[in-house]
Amino acid sequence: MDLMSDNTSGDTRALALPNLMQGAIEAAREEADRLGRLPDHLVEELRDAGAFSLFTPAEYGGLEVSLTTALTVYEQLGRIDTSAAWVVWNANFGFTAAMLGEQGAARIWPGGPEPVLANAGQPGSAVAVTGGYRLSGQWRIVSGIEAAEWFVPLGVVMDGERPTMTEAGKPDVRLFHVPQDQLRIERTWNVTGMRATGSHGVVVQDVFVPAELTANIDTPLRLDRPTYRLNPILLVFAGCTAVALGTVEQAIDELVALAPGKTTPFGGPLAAQPRVQELLARHETAVRAARLFLFDVAQRIDAAARRGGPTTLDIHADLHSAMAHAAAVGRDALVAMYQLGSSTSLYLGNALERLYRDGMVALQHVNQAPEFFGGSGRVRLGLEPGLPLF
Repeated sequence: MDLMSDNTSGDTRALALPNLMQGAIEAAREEADRLGRLPDHLVEELRDAGAFSLFTPAEYGGLEVSLTTALTVYEQLGRIDTSAAWVVWNANFGFTAAMLGEQGAARIWPGGPEPVLANAGQPGSAVAVTGGYRLSGQWRIVSGIEAAEWFVPLGVVMDGERPTMTEAGKPDVRLFHVPQDQLRIERTWNVTGMRATGSHGVVVQDVFVPAELTANIDTPLRLDRPTYRLNPILLVFAGCTAVALGTVEQAIDELVALAPGKTTPFGGPLAAQPRVQELLARHETAVRAARLFLFDVAQRIDAAARRGGPTTLDIHADLHSAMAHAAAVGRDALVAMYQLGSSTSLYLGNALERLYRDGMVALQHVNQAPEFFGGSGRVRLGLEPGLPLF
């Protein structure tokens, strides 16, 4: 497999990934669906191609790409296979190498292949002890956890019944790095859509995590380069929406390919029906506009990072609005494409059936919930968003 020269820029190498990996992903699709996870050989191919290294710093072997590039990669992978794209998104926590100190980062990135990571956003709880923390928690949906060498969950450091407060007056919320042998996987992912993500539950019970393997999420990252000037929330949050958009865009393309050759009981092919023509154009226009909004915000975030200036609460609000809007528009379009496909959409093995099933699961992610519109509206009115991790 030609991975390009090491002298090729990280963004260029990343943007080549979807085309590079399409054949391998499609060839493994049935096996992945049967296993309920990505096969080991596909995980290795994705790792070797750099798919898990998008935000990893260059000095640790990563591609160190911009947010816009990462979202483009997720979107294009989502067109190929939603589950594979989703696991790639959840594994791209390599920016934590810039959050940890050099000693901690060296334990996870000692040289050699990129470590496979998996994240969960809902927080566990931790207690400070000599040399580190003792972490406990139960995380319900952790995509790609069976392949992960390190689990990277959020945890709130507690002082009795209350969070420990930082000098900035905020709760001490940290990312913890827990090796695979220190956790228990609960095989709870019994679903119809995105089966191959293997998004099982994880339990960590009173596990010691050295301080060097934790990082407060509000502390500036130690590398002063554009990707690492951003709050990690901005790097992570929108990936699910990019994957979902890619899935919806592919469903639209599948309907376009189906329509000329599918006959209807109303005379003529599906493509000749005025209702089909109108709905197709309406939904494709709405999806394209939603994509433009999302990527416009991503480009503004990248521009702020290049300038070294702060990302304002307003731009956070725009990102959340763009995500919630894309999810709403995407869901409507996906339902419409499934409906327009008529009986063809029902059958296993048909692309519309798979895209609908997987896309609906992707669109359920809480990151793009409609409640974020309320937070964005409050920001626009000069109020606090009133939502965590905004």
